[in-house]
Amino acid sequence: MDNTVLVISATIALISATALCVIASVGILRLLRNVDRMTHSVEGMQADMRDVKQSLKPVLEKSAAVLDQTQRTISRVDEDLKKLSAGADTFKLIAEDVRALEHLLVSTVRPSVEELASFLSGVVGGVTSLAKRLTRTFS
Repeated sequence: MDNTVLVISATIALISATALCVIASVGILRLLRNVDRMTHSVEGMQADMRDVKQSLKPVLEKSAAVLDQTQRTISRVDEDLKKLSAGADTFKLIAEDVRALEHLLVSTVRPSVEELASFLSGVVGGVTSLAKRLTRTFS
């Protein structure tokens, strides 16, 4: 009887160990399936990232070219603004020179013009006076 109990106990233990192995195998298989799905997903993401990288490469190269062209344009605009500023300074100096010339001309010519105007006024007054005397004399 001891032997029968021992055989039954050993059989129950072996069945339990077998059940445990089957359950562990099923769990490991599910885990491996999940790991396989995750690996597949990661590989898909890597492929997508490669595609995105390849797609963005021309865009980045074009962006670099556009940025370079923009920088050259900005430098040209800066140079043109400097030239315009120098031109404006030149016009300012010319305007100041014209004002100085005008003041010099006015200060130089004004007394002569005033003298000429006085002289002409005197001549006109004298001619008018002569004309009046002549018209009185002959009238």
